[in-house]
Amino acid sequence: MSAVVVGVDGSEEGLGAARWAAAEAAWRGVGLRIVTAVSRWEVPGADSGPARGGAVPRPQQNLRAAAQAAKEISPKIDVHDEVLGEDPARALLHAAEGAPVLAIGSRALGPVAGFVLGSVGLSVIAHATMPVVAVRQQVARSLGTAPIVVGLDLRHSYGPLLDFAFETADRRGAALRVAHAWSAQGLYSYPSALPDPAVLERVGDSAEAELSQALSPWRRRFPRLGVDTELAMGASAPFLVESSTDASLLVVGRRLRGHPFPTRIGPVTHAALHHAACPVAVVPHE
Repeated sequence: MSAVVVGVDGSEEGLGAARWAAAEAAWRGVGLRIVTAVSRWEVPGADSGPARGGAVPRPQQNLRAAAQAAKEISPKIDVHDEVLGEDPARALLHAAEGAPVLAIGSRALGPVAGFVLGSVGLSVIAHATMPVVAVRQQVARSLGTAPIVVGLDLRHSYGPLLDFAFETADRRGAALRVAHAWSAQGLYSYPSALPDPAVLERVGDSAEAELSQALSPWRRRFPRLGVDTELAMGASAPFLVESSTDASLLVVGRRLRGHPFPTRIGPVTHAALHHAACPVAVVPHE
């Protein structure tokens, strides 16, 4: 089986991604591949230009620091590192071909502004064909067995999303929470109409039944996994961010085709990446 891949740059966010990737590799029973690019010092989750403090980092030093951080989490995993002489986004995508997951860093701005993925990180997520996990610097909870939350939109293909979420929760021995937001828009022909509570209740019951039916095949495949559902009427993005406040991982999706702009990742996924407090896994799907 292919190794888990993580991109690092000498920043604290990159080290956080290395720690998360080490734990993930141990859970999967595979090795860890740590990569860094040398053509530019802009990497996923970090600012453009030199690392903090003004000193230009050396690639081998970055790799050694990341390997040490990884070994502190999972001492027995096999760690391989490599310096890549490509543009960082292209280098990460090439290095992660065939990998089960790619981890990158995400820089925190603060409790109000949220988090930032640089242009490289967004480009990697927008073009990746494997799940990409954006990791914050502080990852202590994400290394444990806190619940995993998956945001499900039943209007789009969700098979790969549920495969990743159920398999990850099963490997970790964590509970899984499936969050689904449904909308009352379209029930009335004009926006000022006041929804009938009885109608909203019926629509909510229908959404719950549809969600239960969608989850049935995965519940049969993972009978010992604790699975809860959480439904809400309204916008998906704030609901997912709120639902994942106690989570070790938030799983969201990204469509592989259908967007006119190659770097578009969708508004809900974009909001989750910038505002969720836990690591965010973006799973591509048709």
